[in-house]
Amino acid sequence: MSDNLDLRIGEISISIRGDAQTNNWEVPPAYHPFAKTDKTDIALRLLRGDPPNGYGEKRFDCEPVWTLYQRDDTSVVALFNTLAGLKRILVFPRDLRIAQLYFPDESDRCIDPFHGPILELLMVNCLAQGKGIVIHGCGVKHNDRGLLFVGESGAGKTTAAKIWSRQNGVEILSDDRTIVRKKGDHFVMYGTPWHGEGKFGSSQSVKVDQIFFIKHGQKNSIKPLSDGLSVTRFLKCSFPPLWDAEGMEFSLAFLNELAVKVPCQELIFKPDKSVVEFIKEQGSGHSRRMRDFIS
Repeated sequence: MSDNLDLRIGEISISIRGDAQTNNWEVPPAYHPFAKTDKTDIALRLLRGDPPNGYGEKRFDCEPVWTLYQRDDTSVVALFNTLAGLKRILVFPRDLRIAQLYFPDESDRCIDPFHGPILELLMVNCLAQGKGIVIHGCGVKHNDRGLLFVGESGAGKTTAAKIWSRQNGVEILSDDRTIVRKKGDHFVMYGTPWHGEGKFGSSQSVKVDQIFFIKHGQKNSIKPLSDGLSVTRFLKCSFPPLWDAEGMEFSLAFLNELAVKVPCQELIFKPDKSVVEFIKEQGSGHSRRMRDFIS
């Protein structure tokens, strides 16, 4: 059992603190690699009862899981409203320095910060303040090169993760949700604990060298995408704050710059190891063409 935890995900630190009434929870294994003591960017406090100042005006609905309300500069997210014993309410100001997670049910059922998208919602809102974005993608670190395989559910992210995980010199950062941030003049991707069916999640990071929008096929094929089409694909496979105008403005600009600066291609792939050699060959051919062009 625990009553406190410090996490570092995508170079953003979240400090979780409970008390005698909310300490009946355990840390899921997926979060263990991310448990690190560091400066606190977001302080999350676990509390019994209801928020003292109400909810405010409804701004975004993602029923039956969560609904977002706003009052002044405070966001209130009601989760699992219709499920007895599971209801919880997340409250955070725009600066996100201190957030509260309320548990109105008097029982000890599911008193923890991990049930539902609580930490993901905090991360989405934090990243949208000029820091980055969460992308629905499989991040692969291969000999210090970063390959990001982007796709909606069922596109093959977990399949790609399993195929690449059998290669030497490979670390799978995530098989479902990957954080991308800009560092200097390049983009870096980070693993997260929010894994898919393959349960791949690493606290490592790597520079993003290539991006592939993927789907299953009968043979391996690849084609480049225009910047505009890449941004459209990103929007279908990312988690921008649709309820926040300023956050959306930043997210669109961020995805546009990502599409311009990192090669984006559509990849149709066979679900076997042949796709690994196919991508390696494509990469070496691209390098040769660049060397010829420069010379």
